[in-house]
Amino acid sequence: MSVIRVLIVDDHSILRRGLRSLLSSHLDIEVVGEAENGAIALQTAATLDPDIILLDVNLPGPDGVEIASHLRRLGVKAKIIMLTAFDNDEYLLGALRAGAYAYLLKNTSDETMVETIREVHQGKHLLSPPLMDTVLQQFETMAKSQARLQSGLSEKDFDMLELVAEGATNKEIGERMYWSERTVKRKLEEIMEVLGTKSRTEAVAQALKSGWI
Repeated sequence: MSVIRVLIVDDHSILRRGLRSLLSSHLDIEVVGEAENGAIALQTAATLDPDIILLDVNLPGPDGVEIASHLRRLGVKAKIIMLTAFDNDEYLLGALRAGAYAYLLKNTSDETMVETIREVHQGKHLLSPPLMDTVLQQFETMAKSQARLQSGLSEKDFDMLELVAEGATNKEIGERMYWSERTVKRKLEEIMEVLGTKSRTEAVAQALKSGWI
């Protein structure tokens, strides 16, 4: 049985002791070291060459996301599991961009913690279930932005289409966007020309189908 070598990085000694106690009860996992801040983590990771790093997001000084990025730049091969006490979109997405394999809330069950270490060691990427919606919403937003960029329309055009989809008249659109009705009509015609549609209703239908609005 190959042993998974783990480094624990957290500024709370109680949590480090708790994780060490939990993991020491499993024969296939060995805690090879601990670190209480980013500087020690970088040095310890380079020296011990662990398989897995359990890295607290909210560290004093450089936070866990910055440390994860630095570890990658240094060429440390350990797979990183980020730990956090709270759901924070900015930290979550930053951790994923920094190359973290998993992102877990600290209140996750002992069984989930152990299984995550094993699965990440095998190369899998995992998230705590409560965090999945955040990631899916982010990818949906990114996909929508990418689709908009490829449409040939501007953000103002999409604003207009959204108002048309809500049932707004040219006059109401003009009032909302500070344009004359004549300008609104002209811009709608330009949108229809770009989309190759014959009516504002068709233009909205295409925008909805394409995921632009």
